[in-house]
Parts: sequence; C-alpha cells; structure tokens
Amino acid sequence: MKKILVVLAAVAFVATMASCKKTCTCTTYLADEVVSTTEDIELDGTNYKKCSDLNTIITMDGKKTGNECK
Repeated sequence: MKKILVVLAAVAFVATMASCKKTCTCTTYLADEVVSTTEDIELDGTNYKKCSDLNTIITMDGKKTGNECK
C-alpha cells in the first residue's frame, strides 16, 4: 500500500512540474550598467531547461556585459 501511495505522489509531482510554465526575467548589462530588462521569457518550446542557460555574462576589468537571467 505504501508503494502505491509513493508512486501516486511521484506521478502527481511530475504532472504538476510539467504543467507549469517556466518564465525568466533577463537583464542586459553593458559595462556594468543595466541597458534593459525583459520579463516573462518562456522556456517552453526551447532547448533551455533553466533560466541560467540563457546567461551570456562576461566580465572585463570587473565590469559585466551580456545577459543575466533569473
């Protein structure tokens, strides 16, 4: 009986996580200054699994340039 409950709980968890829309908020930096912020970027239908996969930050002279997504 316990095994059945554990399996049902696992299935419910996976179904809940799969049905959630994953969105990210990305901030674009140029020489450590915020250039723009874009909200609600959807990961559904892309090859990306998490927001940090969209990061393109590089640091030069202690200043960051690129996209940082959360």
